[in-house]
Amino acid sequence: MLRSRILIVIGLLLALTFGAARAQETVTIEYWNINTPTFGGPQVDLFVAEFEAANPGVDIVPRAFDGYTTMIQTLQTSIAGGTPPDVVQVGYPYLDYVANNLPYVSPTQLQAQFGSEDYFSRFPQNILDIPMVNGDMIGMAYSLSNPVTYYNADLMTAAGLDPENPPTTIAGWAEASTAIREALDIPTIAYGYSEDNWTIQGFIGSNGGAMLACVDGKYQAGFNTPEGIQALQTWADLISGGVSVNANYAEVNQAFLGGQLVAAVGSIAARAGYQAQATFDLRATTYPAFDEKPIRIPGGGNLLVIFSAEEAKQQASWQFVEYLTSPEGFTEWTKGTGYVPLIPGLTEDPNFLKPFVDENPIQKVGVDQLPNVIPWTSFPGADGLAAGRALFEATQAALGGQMTADAALADAAEEVNALIGSVDCAS
Repeated sequence: MLRSRILIVIGLLLALTFGAARAQETVTIEYWNINTPTFGGPQVDLFVAEFEAANPGVDIVPRAFDGYTTMIQTLQTSIAGGTPPDVVQVGYPYLDYVANNLPYVSPTQLQAQFGSEDYFSRFPQNILDIPMVNGDMIGMAYSLSNPVTYYNADLMTAAGLDPENPPTTIAGWAEASTAIREALDIPTIAYGYSEDNWTIQGFIGSNGGAMLACVDGKYQAGFNTPEGIQALQTWADLISGGVSVNANYAEVNQAFLGGQLVAAVGSIAARAGYQAQATFDLRATTYPAFDEKPIRIPGGGNLLVIFSAEEAKQQASWQFVEYLTSPEGFTEWTKGTGYVPLIPGLTEDPNFLKPFVDENPIQKVGVDQLPNVIPWTSFPGADGLAAGRALFEATQAALGGQMTADAALADAAEEVNALIGSVDCAS
C-alpha cells in the first residue's frame, strides 16, 4: 500500500514537472489582422489550427480588427505599454509610418537567424521591393487585392438589363440606374470607403490624378488638381443623384447582400465572403472607368510585420510568416479570401490555383486587373496618419454635400501640406 502511494506521488510530481516544462517551452504569439468572420476570418482560424498542429511548441492568439487605422492606433498604445503584438497585418498605406515610428524587426534579420536559406528566392524582386523603405525591408508583402465591381445578376434581369453585358464605366452604370430605379426603386452602385483612402485613390487615379506630388524636393498634396476635383465631384454627384449611396464598407456589404443595391465596388478579397453569403446570382466585372481613360487602381492589402521583442517569439513569428507565405499558404489564402497570390505561376499551376481560377470567373477579374494596379499611397512622415485623416474628412464633406469637391480638397491640401511639407522626396 505504501509503495503504491509513493508511486502515485512520484507520478503526480513527474506530471507536474513535465507540465511545467511544457508550459515553459510553449511560445505564445499574437497575430493581429483585419480578417473578420465575413472577410477571411475562417481562413485565419484554419491557418492557426494547422500551424499549431505542425508546431506543438507554438500557440497563436489571433485578434481581428475592423480596419487598419484602428489597428495602427491600438498598436501604438500596445508598444508604448511594453506589450507589443508579434505579427501584424499592416496595410500598405501605413508602411512609411511604421518604418519611421515603430520598432519593427526586419525580415532580412529574421531570415538570417531563423529562416530557410532559399526563402526570398521564391519571390520576384518587385514583390520584395513593396515593403522597402530607405533600403530596409519592413515586413513581408502578404495580401494583394484590387477593387472589382460585384453585381446581382438577378436584379439586373428584373430591371430589364443584360447581366451578360454589365456596364464597365461610371457613365454606363449611371445610365443603367434609370431602368433600375423605375423597376426596383433602389440605388444602382455603391463604393464603400473609410479612413484608409483606398476608394478615393481609385477615383483620382482612374481620372488621371495622383495623391502625392514632389515639389522642389518636398512632398505636397497631389489630389487638389482638376483631375482630383472632378473625380471626387463625380462620386458625390452619383450619391446626390440617387445612383449611389454614401456608406462605409460594412454598410455597402450589408445593403448589397440584402438586395438593396444592384452593384458594389469592393475588394476582390471579399470574393469568398460574398460567395458564401449571397443568395442570388453573384457575378463581377471590372472597376468602373472614366469613359476611355485607363483604369489606375490602388493595390490593396497588407504586409506582415513582426514586432516581437523576445528572441523565442521572433523565431516563432518568423516560422508563422514563412508558413503563411509559402506556395501552399498563398493557395489557401486566395481560395479563402480572394487576395491575389504573390508567388508567380501559382494561378497557372495545376497543383495550386489553376483549377480554382479556371472555375471561378470572379477571381479571374481580380487577376486580370493586376496590370492596372498602382501603389496604395502612404502619406509620409511622422504626421502621415493625420494627413490621411485630413483627406478622409474632405471626402466625407464632399460626399455628404456639406462642401463642393473643390473646396473640400483645397482645405485638405492646405492641411496635408502643413503636415508633410517638410518631408524630403525625390523629384
